[in-house]
Amino acid sequence: MALLGARRAAFAVAGLAAMACAALVDRFAPFPSADVAQGSDECFARGGLGERELSAPDRGPQRWSTGRARFRFENLPAGPLHLTVVADGHRSPLVVAADGRILGAIPPEDDRGVFDVPTRRGDGLDVELQVAPFVVRGRHLGTLLRRLQVSHEVSRAPSPRFVLLFVVPALLMVGAALVAGLPPVGALAVALLISGLQAMAMLPYGVARSAYAITLSLGLSLAAIVCAVFARSVDRRWRGAGTWALVSLLLAFVVHVVAGASPLMVVSDLNFHLHNLSDVRSGDLFPTSLTPGEKPFRFPYGVSFYALLVPLARMGFDPVTLLRHAAALSGVAASAALFVMLAGGGPRRAGLAVIGLQLLPATFAAYSFGNLSNVFGQAMTVFFFGWWTAGCAPWGVGGALLGVGCLAHFSSLIVLVTLCASLVASRGGALGRDRGRLLALAVGLGIAALYYARFAGLVLAQLPRLLEGGGAGGSVFETMLRQARLALAQWGWPAVVLGLLGMPRLRRGGLDADLVAYWLAGAALATVAVVSPLEVRYVHALTLPLAVALGTGAERLLERGWTGRILAALLLSVQTALAGAVIVEGVLHRYRP
Repeated sequence: MALLGARRAAFAVAGLAAMACAALVDRFAPFPSADVAQGSDECFARGGLGERELSAPDRGPQRWSTGRARFRFENLPAGPLHLTVVADGHRSPLVVAADGRILGAIPPEDDRGVFDVPTRRGDGLDVELQVAPFVVRGRHLGTLLRRLQVSHEVSRAPSPRFVLLFVVPALLMVGAALVAGLPPVGALAVALLISGLQAMAMLPYGVARSAYAITLSLGLSLAAIVCAVFARSVDRRWRGAGTWALVSLLLAFVVHVVAGASPLMVVSDLNFHLHNLSDVRSGDLFPTSLTPGEKPFRFPYGVSFYALLVPLARMGFDPVTLLRHAAALSGVAASAALFVMLAGGGPRRAGLAVIGLQLLPATFAAYSFGNLSNVFGQAMTVFFFGWWTAGCAPWGVGGALLGVGCLAHFSSLIVLVTLCASLVASRGGALGRDRGRLLALAVGLGIAALYYARFAGLVLAQLPRLLEGGGAGGSVFETMLRQARLALAQWGWPAVVLGLLGMPRLRRGGLDADLVAYWLAGAALATVAVVSPLEVRYVHALTLPLAVALGTGAERLLERGWTGRILAALLLSVQTALAGAVIVEGVLHRYRP
């Protein structure tokens, strides 16, 4: 009876706290602003805007409209509104309308207009910008949008619908945590943390008054349900694993989906992925690209990430949302796979490894720089490595995972081929009796060979350039220092310390031997990066074995009494701060003026 009362209290307190968060956000959120330079325009735009451009770093992102651009503002308080439109470059009057009523126009010689919106009863507002477009190099341009902001009266109380956006995820989080095996106090703590994160995600630029508020609430609600199902399923197989599974997978969802797919984040390579998806959809299955730098390489890009999304794109899904969330969900799925891979050796170790993976700056950096196909390729690498270490699934599954991973990105191809060679070498003669793994290697690498054979001439033409030395010039020693600094920045020094404490040992065999092989593959790729211009993002690829070593090292410290526990908590806290700073910088500041 006492337990039942505690559970009811957890639900009640979580609901009240969620209502308080809704009231605080509704009261103190800044005026909603579709500010192109700050990246908030994506939250409010509903069509009629061209691609975001990063051609002027001193001015931040830029975005042209077409002849008609539409915006939607949600959850606005009742009372009069003031609409500010800042735009320039239009060659004819820019007509501004709200809820179908024309408010006025901005002449070509002006770049700003402030319009009064009549008193309303509250809720939403549809804004439309209309202008006669002009044509430049085949593009129909309307106006260069800078900012569109709605000023409103101070909100006295949030609407019931806005309150539900917080209450529903909070209650589901409590239920999910209880299902996973957490005590009522722990379940309440999970719900409070998620409500706090939800509030923080809705505050910048007033995006609480955009459709993103609804999307975020639905996403968190779905995450609670999925994580509860996952936690329950692993707990049935490994007793006591549910709690760690829930907490670690929820953190993965926050990092990969809430932060990694945030519409507030300005991503440099997003247009590149949009064009690739469009080309693949049109039948071009052999894209190429150029590496950054003064002397770029042209290389085969890989197609599987886009090919898998083509059916959804043809069904009408927004391509920007599709690309971002496909990469993010593959990252979450890979985190779940990592947990399952390690759970047999102890749920706490598995949970700490998955948590550690989310706290590595490299995990989020791939999203913030727009390396979406690399995120997908790394997820396939995790799945293949998990299949290899388990050795229980059909060989066709392993071959498919390997083939799809190799075709995700050319870097993924090089990483996987090197990893496969290292895994084969570590198995030695015993692999000859393992028909399943041999067949998977033959199928996966065979698919990759057939696909990349189309680019044989392109690759052979670039081979002589591998003798040019390290990519950024300098001596071998300077290049090694540069690579070491890169790894330290992408991993974080607390993760490196914990990783050193939990490094795998070859003599143990099994998973440890495979992890040693993974590290040796990474060392080989690092050596290539030092002596040649070939850079295949091996630091990102090594996040998998590092996360496992981090989880093992943290567990070993936790087993050493209070001193070890305090040290583990300190290192994980510092690592969390480093990861949090990278996420805040990537979501709110990168590529801004």
